[in-house]
Amino acid sequence: MKKTFAIFSVALACFTLRAQDAASVAMPFSVVPRNVSTLAKGGVTSAEAAAVRLLGDAGLDVNASWFSWAPQGVSSNNINVDAYAKLSQRFSLDAQFALDMSPNAVIFTDDGSKKGTFAPKDMLIKLGAAYRITPELSAGVDLKFMNSTLAAKNSYSAVGADIMAAYSFGGAKLAAGVTSLGTSVKASDGTTFALPTAATVAGKYNLSFAQKHSLEAAAQVDYFFKGGVRAGVGAEYGFNDLVFARVGYSLGLKSPVPTYLSVGLGAKFSGICINAAYLVGSAAIANTLAIGAGYTF
Repeated sequence: MKKTFAIFSVALACFTLRAQDAASVAMPFSVVPRNVSTLAKGGVTSAEAAAVRLLGDAGLDVNASWFSWAPQGVSSNNINVDAYAKLSQRFSLDAQFALDMSPNAVIFTDDGSKKGTFAPKDMLIKLGAAYRITPELSAGVDLKFMNSTLAAKNSYSAVGADIMAAYSFGGAKLAAGVTSLGTSVKASDGTTFALPTAATVAGKYNLSFAQKHSLEAAAQVDYFFKGGVRAGVGAEYGFNDLVFARVGYSLGLKSPVPTYLSVGLGAKFSGICINAAYLVGSAAIANTLAIGAGYTF
């Protein structure tokens, strides 16, 4: 049984992020950008935080996405559904469900005979709320339940939270807080792994010009408490609020998120949006393709 568990432990580490230091933390998949446009802009995940979304213009935002994650490597399929609703100018709610599915792996017994196959899975469920303290300042909490199923009898769970505050002035938004703060995970041998808890600081600036053109620039730095830093930058050009071109770069230094370059396209009409992102420049997750659709107003 120990041999089987070891096989799936290695498979899980490869499946989630294939990062430089993924083995030092539990549930590294919980920090993967899930919104396609966010992924295309260097993974500036603060854009998905409840406090930041409350300061935006959207009253309702619903999205679904599919990722072909590292098709030349682990080749997993990831799906995500999230919804955000501004119930008033001061209060909002959001929810998210994500499921990451790796290919079937062969299970062997201690004597080396084939026992069967099993597909490891990672699941994330998030529920959040935000409150507008002043017209410019908001605070929010996103509670997360995470589960990794390594084999039929090897499943691990953890509970965490993203606690963020956001401030808006002019065309700029600033955000800061602590992400993935929560319980640890204990392996069968008694070893304890902490969540990828990080102190996060982010900023975004929007500019419209010549009536039909817009630019957005965003940046984020995550300092992981277990060591490691991730820095992401991204930009978006929009024409007539109909078509969008995006580019970004995420630098991972001993972090659970690998380094990658991202590009993407998007289109929006009558509130319906379609987005695509493509990752290059990373041996771990090269050629990752993400496609998403949503509705916002």
